[in-house]
Amino acid sequence: MPKFQLNAARYETSIAGWSFALADALESYSIDAVQAFRNAGIDLATVSSPAERLPVSKVQQVWHYAEENTDDNFGVRVAQFLTPASLHALGFALYNSSTLKDYFERYIRYRCVLSHMHFCELIEEENCYRFNLVDERTVKSEITQDAAVGLFLRMARALCGLEFSPRAIHLTRQLRPDTNPFSDFPGMKTVSGCDSYAVLLDKEIVNQRLRFANPELAKQLDLLVERYISEMGLISEYMLRVRTEITRLLELGSVSVEDVSAALNITVRTLQRRLADENSSYNVLLDEARNRMALELARDRRICATEAGFKLGFNDSGSFGRSFKRWTGRSFTQYRADALQKKGAQGSPSPERQK
Repeated sequence: MPKFQLNAARYETSIAGWSFALADALESYSIDAVQAFRNAGIDLATVSSPAERLPVSKVQQVWHYAEENTDDNFGVRVAQFLTPASLHALGFALYNSSTLKDYFERYIRYRCVLSHMHFCELIEEENCYRFNLVDERTVKSEITQDAAVGLFLRMARALCGLEFSPRAIHLTRQLRPDTNPFSDFPGMKTVSGCDSYAVLLDKEIVNQRLRFANPELAKQLDLLVERYISEMGLISEYMLRVRTEITRLLELGSVSVEDVSAALNITVRTLQRRLADENSSYNVLLDEARNRMALELARDRRICATEAGFKLGFNDSGSFGRSFKRWTGRSFTQYRADALQKKGAQGSPSPERQK
């Protein structure tokens, strides 16, 4: 596997297979999907593979348009056009999971294949499991979550049998009168106006072995998923958690590998081994976090280079200065001057407007 390097331009992207299903659903409502995507800055004719990546900021405009021009059933309609191939190897790995718990854990671990712009977690409660979904996009649309849940429900029914039905689904929005996008699952209670979007499932259902379970094949497909993540410059769920903790602790003023491992409730050795398995390391992720924060600090004229270095945990200004030049090719002072000059030029009116 090639050495992992996070591609920031692809971090806020989603897999094209998801957008293909979105386009098909729009067409089923007699809406010109090609034009809808074109209005959002995406030419679907140039997207040759469902494995390509598309900017979330543009795709979410299409979702928002769909929400305004369709109905409460649209998200589930999108799910009808999704297939295992829509999510590259992940879709097939999910289909070969041993249990629904295994399915959820695999989906959570590799959610970056779909997009990093939604957060999900599986919580074990006293008498059930709760699968929570949180939309982290700037323009939120709950029908996107309907599509993700719709895909799971269709796949779970195929894996568990026609009798499959979750206990309940909690929606944060209020449904329109006489509307229930999940009416195909009569045993499932649909609750509107909740604090979070979630699916509740009985423990017995979540832990029962699936009839098409193939753990060996699922593991082989996981390798293809991990290769896709690496080649696309994405980031795994585990690395995302480590990266998030490093950033959080840096912002608090102190960070060490011991601090991060304690926050994740694992040993330092386990942390380092799991990062090594993904061709990364604590020092690489710390350097990336410092790089990002240093650029933000450089744009704040109230903070000098010495203070910035101290905030980022450097022992002396010389070490910080050498690192900053390695990141940007310029000194802290020069980078700030260039950034402020560029900002000023962008904010200045054109000669025509000045007239």
